[in-house]
Amino acid sequence: MNSLMKKGVLLYTSYRGYSGGKYYVPTDDELKALLEVSDEILLIPIATFNRYTDRNGNETEIITRDIIDAMTPDMVGDPNRLETIKKEYHATADRILAGNYHIKDYVADANAYAERLVAIKPEVKLWYSVPHAECWHALTHLFADAWADTVDLIKNTLRSDIWENNVQGIYFAGEDVITAGYTRFDCDKPESDFNNPIVKSMRAVSNRAHSFGKNCLWIPYYHEAASSSKNLGYVVNLTDIFDTAIIQPSFFFNSARVDEIRIVSDCVRKQAVVDINGEIIGGKKLSNTEIGFEMEIDEQFYNREGYSERYYAYEEGFGEFVGKRPTAYYAGAPETTVKALDIIDKFYKK
Repeated sequence: MNSLMKKGVLLYTSYRGYSGGKYYVPTDDELKALLEVSDEILLIPIATFNRYTDRNGNETEIITRDIIDAMTPDMVGDPNRLETIKKEYHATADRILAGNYHIKDYVADANAYAERLVAIKPEVKLWYSVPHAECWHALTHLFADAWADTVDLIKNTLRSDIWENNVQGIYFAGEDVITAGYTRFDCDKPESDFNNPIVKSMRAVSNRAHSFGKNCLWIPYYHEAASSSKNLGYVVNLTDIFDTAIIQPSFFFNSARVDEIRIVSDCVRKQAVVDINGEIIGGKKLSNTEIGFEMEIDEQFYNREGYSERYYAYEEGFGEFVGKRPTAYYAGAPETTVKALDIIDKFYKK
């Protein structure tokens, strides 16, 4: 297997919404400055890509309105909420189907980045992403084949030397395992992916990445009051789907999550996902998944009261783990990432 992400930076690419606009693309000088701070880059999309070309060459639309309408009570966690969930999924479809994005567009944008980054720093370590299924929780399993095939698409369209020498792994872009009536999660059935459609898609991506000797990375958020954090604990502690799990505290974005830095630090220290009381979720850690933490900052650090203090709480809470446990920096859009390089560099040099 390739190396784990120790001092990474998230770099957003491709579409930034569903009206066709794309993220700012840094100049060569800006990329050079980035690579002087970190040589571990995750190329990540934010949009849902609902079209792909399957292995038989067929153009496929993954979710359609007919698929949403055909949902049955056994497909959701709370059958009584089925009609409400269908309405929510149709509302999500309004934006995503209008965008009509094809997965190959993200891969092309990421490949262009990869070639530029390797030209600047030949030893750069790269992670590619599969897209996510924005708010279509109960239908996420329908994306499994497309996302697994995305790994093949990356391998087959990227320069072979970059794939072999620079690409370290594949990132699963969904940030949680939502239940809350949307999906089932059978805690005592890890061998069947907890009978959860999101976990089934994780497994498909992980199996494909591992088949090529690449790592599989996940960056979920932790919210001590949410069932999704319990679910992430079961996934990380009891399965080997992910080689690395870098946990988001989310405190920078929500001051009510004041306990999350402490809890995530406890997870990193114990190398197991724990609850608010420090107890290992699922009872024990059976997996080999290495657990790290995400640093979070964006433009609000510079222009909104209280956000700099929240950020510095991360430095204080996670400083002991720098270079020892997996780390990734989220700094928002690429232009803000470039702006924050001095802050990222200072932390990584602790």
